[in-house]
Amino acid sequence: MNKGGTAKALRRHLIAGLVVIAPVGITAAVLWWIFQRLDGLLGRFLYPVLPFPIPGLGLLLLLAGLVAVGWLAERAVGARVLAGWHALLERVPLARRVYGASSRIVRTVLGEEKRFLRDVVLVEYPCPGRWSLGFVTARSPEELESRTGEEMITVFVPTTPNPTTGFLVMAPRRALVHVRMTTEEAFTYILSAGAVKPEEAALAATREVEEERA
Repeated sequence: MNKGGTAKALRRHLIAGLVVIAPVGITAAVLWWIFQRLDGLLGRFLYPVLPFPIPGLGLLLLLAGLVAVGWLAERAVGARVLAGWHALLERVPLARRVYGASSRIVRTVLGEEKRFLRDVVLVEYPCPGRWSLGFVTARSPEELESRTGEEMITVFVPTTPNPTTGFLVMAPRRALVHVRMTTEEAFTYILSAGAVKPEEAALAATREVEEERA
């Protein structure tokens, strides 16, 4: 048998095996990492007092606690407690900003908030000729528009591979290029450093914007 052909066949089979197994291994590793972190939130307090550790007990109690909080939030008593907690945070200047922003981000990720981060755009950032994917959060404050003489839009530009951090960019509305991506598709694209592309997402041509500016 041809040794060269055998080597090529083995190499082909090896690559095919990696294509099948690698995503499974990466997914399992990520899920295991998440499991350990979530289980450890309560497990670090439970395991020292238990006769032997019970893997998953911390995560199970955490999920049970979240379900209980959600159940209470849907009841009248729980709604009043949450309203009081919200009113308390609204009185603390820094806390109300952080609480409000984090609440909207969580609702967006879970699909509860339909308006916040709904528009995916390309913004020319961090320098001319370099484009970043971002999310429209709101219209910029009137003072900024009065200073620039243009309608300004606030855009959140996430970082890779951690899209929970990023940069706040104020740009003229005319300078934004709208992209036909869903919020989930854009977050996936950013999280994967561009490796996972949306199946039917068509990026608007930046050349047209440059021609309009010329």
